[in-house]
Amino acid sequence: MVLSSKTIRELLDSGSLVVEPLDPEQIQPASIDLRISDEILISKGEEIDFGKEPEYEKVQRNEIVLPPKTHVLVRTKERVELPNDVGGITKLRSSLSRIGVMLNNAGWVDPGFKGTLTLSVFNPNDSPVKIKPGTRFFQLILLRLDSESEGYSGKYADQKEITGSRTHED
Repeated sequence: MVLSSKTIRELLDSGSLVVEPLDPEQIQPASIDLRISDEILISKGEEIDFGKEPEYEKVQRNEIVLPPKTHVLVRTKERVELPNDVGGITKLRSSLSRIGVMLNNAGWVDPGFKGTLTLSVFNPNDSPVKIKPGTRFFQLILLRLDSESEGYSGKYADQKEITGSRTHED
Protein backbone atom coordinates (compact mmCIF):
# COMPACT_ATOMS: atom_id res chain seq x y z
CA MET A 1 0.00 0.00 0.00
CA VAL A 2 1.31 3.44 -0.97
CA LEU A 3 1.43 5.80 2.01
CA SER A 4 -0.54 9.05 1.95
CA SER A 5 0.72 12.45 3.06
CA LYS A 6 -1.24 12.00 6.30
CA THR A 7 0.54 8.73 7.11
CA ILE A 8 3.90 10.17 6.01
CA ARG A 9 3.45 13.09 8.43
CA GLU A 10 2.46 10.70 11.25
CA LEU A 11 5.60 8.60 10.67
CA LEU A 12 7.76 11.74 10.57
CA ASP A 13 6.17 13.10 13.76
CA SER A 14 6.71 9.78 15.57
CA GLY A 15 10.38 9.66 14.49
CA SER A 16 10.05 6.23 12.86
CA LEU A 17 10.60 7.89 9.45
CA VAL A 18 13.40 10.43 9.14
CA VAL A 19 13.95 12.77 6.18
CA GLU A 20 16.39 15.56 7.03
CA PRO A 21 16.49 18.37 6.19
CA LEU A 22 12.82 18.55 5.21
CA ASP A 23 10.60 21.51 4.35
CA PRO A 24 6.84 20.90 4.75
CA GLU A 25 6.20 21.71 1.05
CA GLN A 26 8.27 18.67 0.06
CA ILE A 27 5.50 16.40 1.31
CA GLN A 28 3.19 15.63 -1.62
CA PRO A 29 -0.16 13.78 -1.57
CA ALA A 30 1.53 10.35 -1.78
CA SER A 31 5.29 11.01 -1.84
CA ILE A 32 8.13 13.18 -0.58
CA ASP A 33 10.11 15.37 -2.96
CA LEU A 34 13.85 14.96 -2.48
CA ARG A 35 16.40 17.56 -3.56
CA ILE A 36 19.62 17.16 -5.47
CA SER A 37 22.87 17.88 -3.59
CA ASP A 38 25.77 19.99 -4.86
CA GLU A 39 27.90 17.14 -6.21
CA ILE A 40 27.96 14.53 -8.96
CA LEU A 41 30.19 11.60 -9.89
CA ILE A 42 31.17 11.08 -13.51
CA SER A 43 32.70 7.77 -14.58
CA LYS A 44 36.37 8.18 -15.61
CA GLY A 45 37.01 4.83 -17.20
CA GLU A 46 36.28 3.74 -20.74
CA GLU A 47 35.86 0.08 -19.81
CA ILE A 48 33.62 -1.17 -17.04
CA ASP A 49 34.93 -4.26 -15.27
CA PHE A 50 32.56 -5.71 -12.68
CA GLY A 51 35.56 -7.19 -10.85
CA LYS A 52 37.19 -3.79 -10.23
CA GLU A 53 36.11 -0.68 -8.40
CA PRO A 54 35.06 1.94 -10.98
CA GLU A 55 36.92 5.24 -11.14
CA TYR A 56 34.91 8.44 -10.85
CA GLU A 57 35.57 12.14 -11.01
CA LYS A 58 33.77 14.01 -8.24
CA VAL A 59 32.45 17.42 -9.22
CA GLN A 60 31.13 19.77 -6.54
CA ARG A 61 29.75 23.16 -7.54
CA ASN A 62 27.11 25.81 -6.90
CA GLU A 63 25.51 24.67 -10.16
CA ILE A 64 25.27 21.04 -11.23
CA VAL A 65 25.79 20.47 -14.95
CA LEU A 66 24.61 17.19 -16.44
CA PRO A 67 26.80 16.83 -19.54
CA PRO A 68 25.08 15.86 -22.81
CA LYS A 69 24.73 12.12 -23.55
CA THR A 70 26.25 11.31 -20.15
CA HIS A 71 25.38 9.14 -17.17
CA VAL A 72 26.21 10.60 -13.76
CA LEU A 73 25.62 9.66 -10.15
CA VAL A 74 23.94 12.22 -7.92
CA ARG A 75 22.81 12.16 -4.34
CA THR A 76 19.94 13.53 -2.38
CA LYS A 77 20.45 16.47 -0.08
CA GLU A 78 18.27 14.64 2.46
CA ARG A 79 19.30 11.81 4.73
CA VAL A 80 16.57 9.18 4.81
CA GLU A 81 15.87 6.59 7.52
CA LEU A 82 13.08 4.15 6.74
CA PRO A 83 11.43 1.98 9.38
CA ASN A 84 11.70 -1.80 8.89
CA ASP A 85 8.11 -2.06 7.66
CA VAL A 86 8.34 0.66 4.96
CA GLY A 87 10.15 0.51 1.62
CA GLY A 88 10.51 3.22 -0.98
CA ILE A 89 10.48 3.71 -4.73
CA THR A 90 12.35 6.65 -6.24
CA LYS A 91 11.09 8.42 -9.34
CA LEU A 92 12.23 11.47 -11.23
CA ARG A 93 9.88 14.42 -10.87
CA SER A 94 7.86 14.80 -14.06
CA SER A 95 9.13 18.36 -14.61
CA LEU A 96 12.62 16.94 -15.19
CA SER A 97 11.53 14.04 -17.36
CA ARG A 98 9.70 16.56 -19.53
CA ILE A 99 13.07 18.07 -20.49
CA GLY A 100 14.46 14.63 -21.28
CA VAL A 101 16.44 13.81 -18.13
CA MET A 102 16.16 10.13 -17.23
CA LEU A 103 16.49 8.26 -13.93
CA ASN A 104 18.44 5.01 -14.37
CA ASN A 105 18.48 3.57 -10.90
CA ALA A 106 17.13 0.35 -9.52
CA GLY A 107 14.50 2.51 -7.90
CA TRP A 108 14.04 0.56 -4.67
CA VAL A 109 14.97 1.76 -1.18
CA ASP A 110 15.00 -1.19 1.23
CA PRO A 111 13.14 -1.08 4.53
CA GLY A 112 15.52 -0.02 7.31
CA PHE A 113 17.80 1.90 4.91
CA LYS A 114 19.64 4.85 6.48
CA GLY A 115 21.66 7.41 4.56
CA THR A 116 21.55 9.73 1.60
CA LEU A 117 20.36 8.18 -1.65
CA THR A 118 22.73 7.83 -4.59
CA LEU A 119 20.82 7.84 -7.85
CA SER A 120 21.84 7.32 -11.46
CA VAL A 121 20.79 10.03 -13.92
CA PHE A 122 21.22 10.17 -17.70
CA ASN A 123 21.06 13.28 -19.86
CA PRO A 124 20.19 12.07 -23.39
CA ASN A 125 19.99 15.63 -24.71
CA ASP A 126 22.52 17.18 -27.08
CA SER A 127 22.86 20.07 -24.63
CA PRO A 128 23.99 20.18 -21.00
CA VAL A 129 21.32 20.53 -18.32
CA LYS A 130 22.07 22.98 -15.50
CA ILE A 131 20.49 22.40 -12.11
CA LYS A 132 20.84 24.38 -8.91
CA PRO A 133 21.63 22.29 -5.83
CA GLY A 134 18.55 22.07 -3.64
CA THR A 135 16.21 21.69 -6.62
CA ARG A 136 13.40 19.21 -5.94
CA PHE A 137 14.55 16.46 -8.28
CA PHE A 138 13.18 13.09 -7.11
CA GLN A 139 10.03 11.69 -5.53
CA LEU A 140 10.21 9.07 -2.80
CA ILE A 141 7.06 6.95 -2.79
CA LEU A 142 6.68 4.98 0.44
CA LEU A 143 5.05 1.54 0.67
CA ARG A 144 3.98 -0.37 3.76
CA LEU A 145 5.14 -4.01 3.92
CA ASP A 146 2.79 -6.78 5.03
CA SER A 147 5.04 -7.33 8.06
CA GLU A 148 8.23 -5.90 9.52
CA SER A 149 11.47 -6.98 7.82
CA GLU A 150 14.89 -7.44 9.39
CA GLY A 151 15.95 -4.15 7.76
CA TYR A 152 18.69 -3.26 5.31
CA SER A 153 22.31 -3.89 6.27
CA GLY A 154 23.96 -4.03 2.84
CA LYS A 155 27.05 -2.42 1.37
CA TYR A 156 25.39 0.97 0.84
CA ALA A 157 24.12 1.35 4.42
CA ASP A 158 24.66 4.71 6.12
CA GLN A 159 26.19 6.39 3.07
CA LYS A 160 26.75 10.10 3.46
CA GLU A 161 28.32 10.90 0.10
CA ILE A 162 27.65 9.75 -3.43
CA THR A 163 28.60 6.10 -3.54
CA GLY A 164 29.75 4.53 -6.80
CA SER A 165 29.07 0.95 -7.79
CA ARG A 166 30.31 -1.69 -5.40
CA THR A 167 29.73 -4.68 -7.70
CA HIS A 168 33.40 -5.58 -7.19
CA GLU A 169 32.48 -6.48 -3.57
CA ASP A 170 29.94 -9.13 -4.65
